[in-house]
Amino acid sequence: MLIKEKIYLFLPHFFQNCLVTIYDFLAYRKRHSGVYNYYKRYYNQSESLSRKELEKEQERRFETFMKQTYSTSQFYKNKIDSAGININNFDLTSLNKISITTKEDLRTNINQICSDKKSKIVSHTGGTTGKSLTVYFSHQNAQERFACLDNFKNRFGWHFGSKTAWFSGKALLNRRDLKSNRYWKTDFLYNIRYYSTFHINEQTIQYYIQNLNLYQPLFFSGFPSSISEIARYGIKHNLRLNYQPIAIFPTAESITEVDKISMELFYNCQVCDQYASSEGAPFITQCKNGHMHLEPLSGIFEVLDDMGVPSESGELIVTPFATEATPLVRYKIGDSIELETEKLNCYLNYPIVKKINGRINDFIYSNETGKINLGNISNIVKYVKGVNRFQIIQNEESKIIVLIVCDHFFNNKNEKKLIKELRARVGDVIEIQICKVPEIKQEKSGKYRIVKNNLKF
Repeated sequence: MLIKEKIYLFLPHFFQNCLVTIYDFLAYRKRHSGVYNYYKRYYNQSESLSRKELEKEQERRFETFMKQTYSTSQFYKNKIDSAGININNFDLTSLNKISITTKEDLRTNINQICSDKKSKIVSHTGGTTGKSLTVYFSHQNAQERFACLDNFKNRFGWHFGSKTAWFSGKALLNRRDLKSNRYWKTDFLYNIRYYSTFHINEQTIQYYIQNLNLYQPLFFSGFPSSISEIARYGIKHNLRLNYQPIAIFPTAESITEVDKISMELFYNCQVCDQYASSEGAPFITQCKNGHMHLEPLSGIFEVLDDMGVPSESGELIVTPFATEATPLVRYKIGDSIELETEKLNCYLNYPIVKKINGRINDFIYSNETGKINLGNISNIVKYVKGVNRFQIIQNEESKIIVLIVCDHFFNNKNEKKLIKELRARVGDVIEIQICKVPEIKQEKSGKYRIVKNNLKF
């Protein structure tokens, strides 16, 4: 444990809140400086553009992005040259000549893809396929992405500083908090209360609901599996909120229909969805009419069928514009979508998505900590070297089996680090069995699952 983490855990609750506030202040000062305000206006004004104007601006951004990528990324320069493309005459009609970039390409060729890592924001992702990825963002890229996301939230009445309940994988609690049934920390400046997603279970949810009624956040953000778990408990035990929230903004996970119904029933407000990725995928966001739209000025979206042919339904291949530090060209994100074929009336001229077929929203279960959602599970390999792929199998409540495909970097030190990350999520009692295996089989769908939970609920 780092010294600063030890100091934080030792401090009284009030001073911990102060440190959370200071951390957020420093982070938001970077996120909202530079080009942030320019892109806030840019995405807001794009909502009034015609389809033809959007296509023209999208192509302009695409050509600019590709020329810069060609000049800065040796990996993509080789790809473009191999395809026989003249970069000075490169437009959208030439894009399909470039071979698809996979997660394994990104993982193993990061030095050739991103040649300059100085002064960049480092983003680690556990990845829902079980492999750790590291990507780099420039501050301008990050500012644009936050501007696009904030513009989406603005559609539903959210503004920076609105009172918000945030459910994400932040480990902020100490033993005193748990003993006091206090499962949150607060940013005083920006009115954000961070609720722990590691401690939501049948014994603790009542305290979450009690505090929500005291704090009365107008907006909810974070893992939908955690927010809906509280909702289902409240409905089951006839508990209610004593105030009216405005909207819920899920992140990191796909929303099941059951989760959406539970959230809307308990919180009595709209669930406003969006899709992106830690690697920097372009955004898919919900409008005020409830339609999911491709954000065309955030990148290029291709939908390919099993034969690699453009289709209305199939695998999503993306070329996001705000990834100049780690360019992604024809990147295989690992999800599939279905485009809307019927003509629907909407105030936005963005293409409409009928359905996002995200990865299965699975979980593991601990008698100590309850359900641990996919977002929390996938992050256990963020800082663990040598894990090429992993899968957690649970056949009984008292034990989990962790299958690991690893390389020579996965030593005893990294194994202990992995177990420590798991323990932070599942507690100290459940048995953890680590099994090193040569491969993990794919599902019939062709995808890998991080979690295979065989318990009956």
